[in-house]
Amino acid sequence: MKQLTLALAVAGLAATATVAFAGPQAATGINGSWHDLNAAAGYTGDSLGRTCVFCHTPHNARTTDALVPLWNHADNVLKNLAPYSWVAPTNQKIAINSDPLIGPSRLCMACHDGSTAVDSHGSAGSFPAGNTKMTASYTDALGATAKRYITDLTVTHPIGFQYDEAAAKRNNIASAGQAVAEIVESSHGFILGDLPDAAVWNTQNRTGNSAVAETGKKIKDTLYGGFMTCATCHDVHNSVNQGPTAASGHSYNYFLYAKEEGSAICLSCHIK
Repeated sequence: MKQLTLALAVAGLAATATVAFAGPQAATGINGSWHDLNAAAGYTGDSLGRTCVFCHTPHNARTTDALVPLWNHADNVLKNLAPYSWVAPTNQKIAINSDPLIGPSRLCMACHDGSTAVDSHGSAGSFPAGNTKMTASYTDALGATAKRYITDLTVTHPIGFQYDEAAAKRNNIASAGQAVAEIVESSHGFILGDLPDAAVWNTQNRTGNSAVAETGKKIKDTLYGGFMTCATCHDVHNSVNQGPTAASGHSYNYFLYAKEEGSAICLSCHIK
């Protein structure tokens, strides 16, 4: 089913990171989050303090390019980007849509392309007509230098492909005379909370009786017409996403449906 949620292509939205704004807690809503440009450092907030207006409007929404839902932001300047290039022979059999930014991914890039003004919204006389682009680098929660915009899809996780098609091809690989499953079926949810002790953690069990708790949000619920998009991993509205393990001392909020710790977000889809 097509999802009308926007998505996040990379972690966060602020042009400059500060200790005080390391990221509000996950699942606490859009207000005050990194997608609330009134709170994000480096951008011009809305004069009326509106949060939703940077992306949505109830009236006079854009109708070009079939952008939804009730889209109130400029389309991304970088219309076409080179898609991810599959390397493994089996992966090369998986087709990527002619528009790898299909669905909400293109909406994400209206901010995350590094070329389109993030804080510009509405028509002429909007409140305000911002012109700040997402071009600055920042220091992430692990102390590494990173950026919040993408101009090259070849260096990101592949998007724009049919998830179930990938699962079908990757789950029929012969190894030692047996079929090996490598992709979690889309009927499963994301890994909920912390991964269990290694003694009981076995990703192979995701295809049968799982010892791993799963979220009510299923993988299939985050696909756009079956296609994997930015929204398959990221919850842009900061509503049902998960934050870091408290004991880890980390403070990131990457709007992810599963935690970074223990690679829970990766193992929600990949059987390794």
